[in-house]
Amino acid sequence: MSGYYPQHNDQPQSHEPVVSLSSLETKRSRSLRTTVGVSCLILTAGAVFYTGLDLSLLGRFSGATDMVFAESAAGYAVGAAAYLGVGIWVLAARKTTSKAPLIAAVAVGGIAAVLLLLGLVTSPAANHAPHYGSLAVNLLMIMRAITALRIRPAPAVVAASRF
Repeated sequence: MSGYYPQHNDQPQSHEPVVSLSSLETKRSRSLRTTVGVSCLILTAGAVFYTGLDLSLLGRFSGATDMVFAESAAGYAVGAAAYLGVGIWVLAARKTTSKAPLIAAVAVGGIAAVLLLLGLVTSPAANHAPHYGSLAVNLLMIMRAITALRIRPAPAVVAASRF
């Protein structure tokens, strides 16, 4: 029989080390990423609720108060879109070691936490209820994302195969 049988030397050689997570680290990373993604989706629901609430108050007041509700509704809508996009991205990439979705979640959560803290400080003067729940979920999401970012993949030990 004549024919070409590939030899070991014909295989493409990669000189980059193979990186992977151990079984325990894989489960932990997936769990943390799921928590971050679900937190983003919960915050999306809250932002959509407050967008609807502010839109329902439009037209009941006149002048500057009406404009405040319009701006608030727009801010909540932008926040809902950001949370939804990042949440879907984190959940879609939860089986990978990609850091970009987690960094985006930390960025969105950090911006929202700062805005929620400003709202917490100004809530007595503005005569509205502070968003303690949203602040707590944002901080939880940021902590879980940072914990997931700290998991380091190690070079995998690959046994030599024989042909």
